[in-house]
Amino acid sequence: MNYKLFSFIIFLFLIFHPSRLNGQNAAKQQLLIAEAQNSATFQPNESLKIALLLLKGSNTNEEKVKLNLLISKIYSILGDYTNAANYLFEANTNTESNSVFQKAKINIEKTALLKSIFLHKQSNIYLNKARYEVNNLTNSKQIYEIKSLIILEELELLLHKQEYKKAKEIIQKNNYNSFLQKENISKKRFLLIQSRINNNLGDFHNNIPILESLKKLINKEDKYFEIQVWNEIAKNYFYQQNYSKAIECALKSQEILVELDNIYLLENTTETLVLSYLALNKEQEYKLFNTKLLTIKTEIEKKEEEAINTVYNLINSEYRINYSVKKTDFTKKLYLSIGLFLLFSIVFGFVVYKKYTYKKRLTEIISYLKVTNKNILSKVEKNEVINKKNSIPVETEQQILNKLKKFESSSKFTNKDISLAVLAGHFETNTKYLSEIINKHYHINFNTYINKLRVNFIIEKLKTEPNFCNYKISYLAELSGFTSHSSFATVFKSISGISPITFIDILKNERNDTQITPSENE
Repeated sequence: MNYKLFSFIIFLFLIFHPSRLNGQNAAKQQLLIAEAQNSATFQPNESLKIALLLLKGSNTNEEKVKLNLLISKIYSILGDYTNAANYLFEANTNTESNSVFQKAKINIEKTALLKSIFLHKQSNIYLNKARYEVNNLTNSKQIYEIKSLIILEELELLLHKQEYKKAKEIIQKNNYNSFLQKENISKKRFLLIQSRINNNLGDFHNNIPILESLKKLINKEDKYFEIQVWNEIAKNYFYQQNYSKAIECALKSQEILVELDNIYLLENTTETLVLSYLALNKEQEYKLFNTKLLTIKTEIEKKEEEAINTVYNLINSEYRINYSVKKTDFTKKLYLSIGLFLLFSIVFGFVVYKKYTYKKRLTEIISYLKVTNKNILSKVEKNEVINKKNSIPVETEQQILNKLKKFESSSKFTNKDISLAVLAGHFETNTKYLSEIINKHYHINFNTYINKLRVNFIIEKLKTEPNFCNYKISYLAELSGFTSHSSFATVFKSISGISPITFIDILKNERNDTQITPSENE
């Protein structure tokens, strides 16, 4: 269908029917709303234009609620949670005239929206409201629909909070096979939930048939779903270390995203690409997508702050409206004020806590590494030395210790040919004396002694010279004196407690975080 022509027809329709609609025109109006709903996940921008035109020409509360919910859904598909919140809360303006079914659907949509911007406690409040409304429903079809949506929101909320085991336990304890009986939206969402649980719990084998079922449900007219499916497949390949396939599926997801333009879905696929290119040591592609990812995250942070502020104001307005309508007494008014204050505190505290915990995690790891790697060898020297017969003359022992200190301050230990015999010859002593002194004063053997010096050397390079973070691991291994990439990675992790790739990634994030912070404070 030519959606531009379709939009024009709607425009003419609204011009000639601006106020009252008879039975025939009302039927046409419902048909147009259905068309806009069907195209929401296929051509959301065109569907949005249609819905906005229909909303202008609507004069019944039921239609306004439907259209506001539809417009909110479209904005959510486009990743615009600020506008989605505005239209969603507008649907709930005339709460007294809304049906129980409408109220339940609005509360479920609020649950989904607030969850998307990490307001989990507030999301759960609206989910409980939806549960309450179910008890007032009498139509069995409506009861089933609302209960199904509540179950899906409960599971998705657990996934959003990364409580994957709990979500899986709930699915195992309850029989949700009804979701899989029909080819509908509930089935798609339920399979996506199962796939995400399996991916995050490492159950890749059982995830294969679920992903196959998802692929069969792909419909070119539901691009929003198709993007999510390919992203899940990409993640599944990534977790199984099939990075090439992960890249292929993530890129396929991004091709479809061009038509949908949802920055949150773009973040997911870009993260998969960044991690996959990093795992394959494809430095150029990694840098390209990592730069894009940092830009995306910055934009998302701004969007989330705007959406949170908007939601807070809307909730505040909603409370005020409810207060004026119900004419609550002094006690309820006091509870309302306390509730608003707590809500503001929770929202504000969440934003602050999110940034704080992120920075704290990086700071703690980097601080730990700085302490443990500042002087790896000096710490063991403070240990109490066990008294035993000393076969080495004191003067000779002191001379060798002095030479070891000079050796540690140089970079001669990065020589691949260094050995106990070579170093003993350089010190003009025998291997027995040198080995015994290293063991006595450092409580380690010669090989561990050299490895610690090399790891400490490369860590200092990475911390003090940012360009080193862009070098390949194989180059860093060679530079510090290791014979292979694998031996370097193994030794690095055993000494520092973290892999070199992770260490470099943390350093990069810590530097980016330090650069961003001043501008945010300004």
